[in-house]
Amino acid sequence: MVRVAGAILGLAVALGCHDAALAYTASGDRNFPATLVLPQLAPGDQTYLNYSMLPQSSHGAGTATRSTNFSAVYGKSITDNFGIFLEETYTGIGIEGGGTQWGWQNLDGSLRYLAVNNLDHEFILSLGLDRETGGTGAARVGASPSGATTPQLYLAKGLGDLDIGYLRPLAITTYSGMTIADKAPRPDVLNTGVTVEYSLPYLESKVESLDLPDVVRKLTPMTEVLITSPVGRSYGSRTTVLIAPGVSYAGEGWEFAVEALVPATSATGSGVGVTAQLHLALDFLFADTPLGRPIFASQ
Repeated sequence: MVRVAGAILGLAVALGCHDAALAYTASGDRNFPATLVLPQLAPGDQTYLNYSMLPQSSHGAGTATRSTNFSAVYGKSITDNFGIFLEETYTGIGIEGGGTQWGWQNLDGSLRYLAVNNLDHEFILSLGLDRETGGTGAARVGASPSGATTPQLYLAKGLGDLDIGYLRPLAITTYSGMTIADKAPRPDVLNTGVTVEYSLPYLESKVESLDLPDVVRKLTPMTEVLITSPVGRSYGSRTTVLIAPGVSYAGEGWEFAVEALVPATSATGSGVGVTAQLHLALDFLFADTPLGRPIFASQ
C-alpha cells in the first residue's frame, strides 16, 4: 500500500454481546470483535469503513507530516468456511509547506478460509492469501507500481474454557503474514500482530452478572499490536511497531470501535494518532437475502 518514507505510511494504511449475531466471529460462547489494525479473523458476509490518522516526522519542506486514510472493505462468503475480501483505500499525505496530496492506494483482495473452529475450547485457526495489484493506485501517495502476495495465518483463543474466574472473558488473537513483492525495489516484509481483549458481554453472560449499565455491558476493551519488518534487502524500509489500545461496542448486527495509534519506534510515526471503524454484519442485517448468505451454503 503506501510506500512514501519507507514502511511508515504503509503501516498507516494497514490502519484495512449476548448473541453471536452481535459480533464478527463466534466460537462456542465466545464472540471475537472486529479488529481495526489487524486483518479480520475469518470470512463472512460483512462490510466496514475505517478511518485512520497518524502524524509523521517532518524533515523540512516537501516531507510528510501526517497520513490520513479512508478504507472501505466488502467481505463475501463463498461457502460456510471460505470467502473473499475486497479493499480500497483513499489516502491523504500532509506535506510540509505544500498542503495535502490525495489519491487511491492499490486495489487489494484476499481469500480467507476458516480451517478450525473448536467450539468447546473457543479456538479458531484461519488461513488467508492476500493479493495487492500493483500499479492500480496513485504514486503521489505511495502506491507501488509493483504488486505483492501475502500468505497469512490467523489464530484466536478465548479463555472461557479455563477455571480462572474473572479472567475467563480474556481472549487472544494473533496474525502473521509474509508479504512477497513481485519485484525490486519493493522489499519483502514480515507482518506479525496480536490482539488482547476482555469481553464485558462474556463477563455478564458467562461469568457473573454485575448489573452493569447496558452501554457498558456491550463493550470489549482491546489492544492491538502490529509489527512490520523488512526481510532481506530493505530498500530503505525499517521495522515499525504500532500499539493500538481502544474499545469496541457491539450493537445488533453492527459494531463501532475506536483505538489510539501509538508508534513505538521512530520509523512508525512521530505522535499519537487515531483509528475508528464501523462494521456491519450483513449475515445478520440481511440474513434472508443473497447479500447475507454464502453463495454455496450447506443448508
